[in-house]
Amino acid sequence: MYARSHARLLLPALAIALLAGGCDKNSNPATPADAAPAARDGDAAAPEPAAAATEPGAPGVTWADKTFKQRQEHMGIVFFPKMKKMFKAHDETTYKGFKCQTCHGDDMKERNFAMPTDSIFPLDPNDPITASMDYDEEVTKFMMEQVVPEAAAMLDMEPFNPETGQGFGCFGCHPTE
Repeated sequence: MYARSHARLLLPALAIALLAGGCDKNSNPATPADAAPAARDGDAAAPEPAAAATEPGAPGVTWADKTFKQRQEHMGIVFFPKMKKMFKAHDETTYKGFKCQTCHGDDMKERNFAMPTDSIFPLDPNDPITASMDYDEEVTKFMMEQVVPEAAAMLDMEPFNPETGQGFGCFGCHPTE
């Protein structure tokens, strides 16, 4: 009985303490550490507050404008899962061990993840499609029809256009012979 009546007295006190602590005007955990101080009355020269913290992978930032860290996050959160799913759907046996090194190579960290990499099949710089079709027509069609368009979209680029010579294509990943 004592415990029950004691609890009845403590619960309102605990609730008041929690509410009072949550309204502490000196505490502002939502403000990022790098945020600029707020302008004071009459202080027109005070800088504007920093933008809100960017989500991992910076989804609202184009690939070209992402920082190195944002690019790594984008690769891990968006690019890699989609590519892994596509490659495994194309050939579960060949790509069962699909990982970052599949495209970037075992020396990816030493090369700072630079692409193209010489760890994947080199292509003829003069006619990559014909030479690739001769080598493996099924994989070449998969690359042209699925991989290139999806990769280009995730990198905020247009797929390669042979007429203009612009866009993301084979040599975004593959080295030349």
